[in-house]
Amino acid sequence: GLPRSSSANCIVVNLGGGYKEPAVDPFAPKELSTTVVGTGSSGSGGRLHGISEVEADIVMAGELPPFKQEDFSDIEETTSAHSGAEGQKSKEEDEKKTESQQQVMNDIAALWQKTTEKGKARRTSAEEREAAKAGGGDAAKPFVASFVKKTALVWRKVSKQNADQRFAHSQMRGRSKLGEVVTSKRSSYMFVTALIQGIRASLLQTDLKQRQATDPLLREDFDQFTKVEFILDQGQKCKFKDYAPAVFRQLRQMFGVDDESYLNSVGQQEGLSEISTQETGSKSGQKFLISHDGRYFMKTTTASEARFFMKVLPDYYRHMKEYRSSLLCRFFGLHRIKPGKMHLLIIGNIFDTERIIHQRYDLKGSTVGRSVSEAERKKLTVILKDLDFLNETRVMRIGPERKNILITQVRADCCFLQSLGVMDYSLLLGVHFRDVNDDVAKLFETFDRPPTKKIPNPKALLKTGSLSRVAPEKTHTSDFQQHDGGWCSQDVLPNGQLVTGKEIYFVGIIDYLQFYNTRKRAETMLKGFTYNRQEISAVDPKFYSSRFCNFMCSIME
Repeated sequence: GLPRSSSANCIVVNLGGGYKEPAVDPFAPKELSTTVVGTGSSGSGGRLHGISEVEADIVMAGELPPFKQEDFSDIEETTSAHSGAEGQKSKEEDEKKTESQQQVMNDIAALWQKTTEKGKARRTSAEEREAAKAGGGDAAKPFVASFVKKTALVWRKVSKQNADQRFAHSQMRGRSKLGEVVTSKRSSYMFVTALIQGIRASLLQTDLKQRQATDPLLREDFDQFTKVEFILDQGQKCKFKDYAPAVFRQLRQMFGVDDESYLNSVGQQEGLSEISTQETGSKSGQKFLISHDGRYFMKTTTASEARFFMKVLPDYYRHMKEYRSSLLCRFFGLHRIKPGKMHLLIIGNIFDTERIIHQRYDLKGSTVGRSVSEAERKKLTVILKDLDFLNETRVMRIGPERKNILITQVRADCCFLQSLGVMDYSLLLGVHFRDVNDDVAKLFETFDRPPTKKIPNPKALLKTGSLSRVAPEKTHTSDFQQHDGGWCSQDVLPNGQLVTGKEIYFVGIIDYLQFYNTRKRAETMLKGFTYNRQEISAVDPKFYSSRFCNFMCSIME
């Protein structure tokens, strides 16, 4: 702080608490407000003990002249009443008082000058702003800096929009990485860790590796199971049960999935994601996971559904072996994990493609409650329903001959499901819109033409929608997966010629493990009092199968 004054006389510079008005700077065009905060006063004279902070808000248009001592000549001095003893001080003490006052004034001037320079450094004068607008000389630098800054902000905004668009497209692809990656901070981390370790241990066991995938199955293979026990890094003891490993291995081989590729997809915990029920559209409340490459879904199921599936597994195996182009979703494994006794099914992704799935539909053939809200429509991965499909007056344009092929397969699958006594299944339909103008094969490419073996840039197919592809993937074994996992539409020209259309359809029947039990029978009865029984979802398997087939036939042409 500044030196204390040893006299009763003191400098009054607006001490916040009062005293006198501050002095006015003769050079400042605007009013100057200077605040000096001291440590207080003591004694009868109110001495100035020091200055701890000076606040100045100086707004000036021009250059401030250098400060001189006489600039402070108008600072008033106040002399307090002297007592008899103080009035007899010597001349030497008066000179010391004068030196102390001079030191106070010099310190204030220095602080004022320093504050003025900081204020001037933070402002741009009116002349500089005018010169910046004119865009010339050094004065244009602030304008150039401002222009560069604004350009950077615009570029950053555009880049973010492009990134958001790329992220949206990545979420819309068939093998999308939906959901959130399961990390150690998520509640399902231990469950996922136990699942992956159990799957790897089951696939790598010696007895299964020694057996050939083509060896004929025995009846006891459908009842066989293996158990693995292990301890996680967190110290949790887990038990993993693998149901009918030989049967599911043959099912995987049947659909072009070998042990190595399956292990690389399902047996990798890094990148495994958990999908919310909002993204799947499921109302069952079950947990959904998706492998890091997007090829396989893992869905938890109830113990009753797991027991039912193991009961009908021989029939399912025979049906899938007889109908290699079956629309039924492909099950590749059934497991159980303790603690918790959670059962989990591994299912092949119906949208087994890198193409963008622009529209998704879940179709049952019923109309009661079969539409989505406007808020749900805004989501990228929304799954529309029957009424949404009908209101859009959509149809699957696949041509009369191919329609008969598809309907025949739908009827075969529905008859099988009816024999099992299940209902409430649905057709999952994905639609990819092709850019026909950029199609390598052009508009008149016919379906009889074999696929091209090599193309210059395979990634370009994702943009052009071309059907001229590299050799089909091994997992695309169905007739309805000819065109990168889907079936391309057909259009009829005025002369009757069939040509490739603008859409690719990806289809499969899902959720077909719901047995028509007592709860569903009660639902049929209760909803029958309010709605037309022919339009509700919960109906007996025979009627459900017939209605499902008729609806699918009506939306194809």
